[in-house]
Amino acid sequence: MKLGSLAGRAAGLALAATIASPLVLAAQSYTAAIAGDTLRVRSAGAGNSETDGHTAFGAVIEGYLSPRGLPPIAGAMLVTDTGLVFRSYDGRYASTLPVVGPMRQSLRGGWRASAVTLAYVEQRLGGASYLFRVDGGVFETESPGPLVALAAHPAWLDTLSSREWQAERALADDDDAVAAAHLVSGIVHAPYADSLYAIFGRPSRPVGLVGARGREAGRLGEYISTRDSLALDPARMASVAQLRHTLAHELAHRWQARSRAQLALLWKNVPPIRDPKRYGYGSRREHQAEAAAFAAHFLLATAATTDPAAQAAVLDHYDLLVPGTRVLARYFALQPAFEAHPMRALLIAGRHTS
Repeated sequence: MKLGSLAGRAAGLALAATIASPLVLAAQSYTAAIAGDTLRVRSAGAGNSETDGHTAFGAVIEGYLSPRGLPPIAGAMLVTDTGLVFRSYDGRYASTLPVVGPMRQSLRGGWRASAVTLAYVEQRLGGASYLFRVDGGVFETESPGPLVALAAHPAWLDTLSSREWQAERALADDDDAVAAAHLVSGIVHAPYADSLYAIFGRPSRPVGLVGARGREAGRLGEYISTRDSLALDPARMASVAQLRHTLAHELAHRWQARSRAQLALLWKNVPPIRDPKRYGYGSRREHQAEAAAFAAHFLLATAATTDPAAQAAVLDHYDLLVPGTRVLARYFALQPAFEAHPMRALLIAGRHTS
C-alpha cells in the first residue's frame, strides 16, 4: 500500500479503542500537548529545502513512527521551524520532536547536532522506504520530501530556535518500590495482560520488580525460565505503552523457551534486524521475542478492524522494522484465542498487499 493512500484509509488504520472482548487492545494512554505550530501546511514537494530552509517548513510527510522502539503508528509529520509535529491518523497519538539539538559552542562558533538522521533505505516493500532516526524513534516513509535535506544538516539549521530535547519522566521514581509495584500489579491484572497470557501462557509465579542485578544491567524486564518468573522495572520506562510492550516481550521469552521446535521451523529465511539501534539487533533470541511482541500487538490492535485488507498492508511496516513479525502473527492467528479474529482468514491464507 502506497503512503499516498493512507490518508484516505485513516479509518482502516485506526486501532481498536475499546475492549469488546479480552482479545481487543485496551485504549492507549497516548497523549501529547502540541504547541508552537507556527506555519501553514504546504505540500511536501514544494520548494528546494537544500537551498532554502523556509521551503521545508509546512511540509506534510506521511509515514509510520516507531517511538522508542515501539510498534509503528501510521500518521503524518508536519515540518515546522520549532519541531517535527507527528499526529497519528486515528487521533490517539501526537508528539512534537526537535529538528535540531541544543546549541553548542565550538571554535567555529555555535552549532546544533542533527535531531533527524537518515538511518538507511530499505527496498523490501517493492520500492524505497526511507527510515529516519528522530528523537529516540524511527520514522519510515516512502516520500521523504525535505527530511533528506534536514538529515544532511544544512547550515541554516543552526539558526533555528528549535524545541530542545526534554528528559522524559519515568512512570515511577527510582526509589519508590511501592509505586512501581502498583503499576506492575495494574498492568498484569488488566484485560490486556489476559490477552497476552492467551498467546504466551501465564508465569507460575506472580510478576515482580527487576532486582538490583538486573537494574545494574539496564534491564527493563527479565524472564527467568528456570523459575518461570517475570519482572518489570517501571522506573526505567516513560510510558504505559512501553510497560505493556516490555510485558509482551518478556512473556514472549516464556513462549520461546517452550516452543523451540515451532520457532526453528517458523524462523527459516527470516532476515536479521537491519537497524543496529533497534532492540534485538545481533541477537536471534531477542529478535524472536521482539517479533513475537510485535505480532501480538498487531493482532490485539486489529481485533476490531472492519478492513482486514488495509491492516494486512500495515503489517508490512511492522515486519519491515522487525522481520519475523508477519510469520509469527500468522502462526498466532492459528491459535484458538484468535478463532474469531477478523484478520484470521487473511493471515492464514498468507495474502497481503504492499
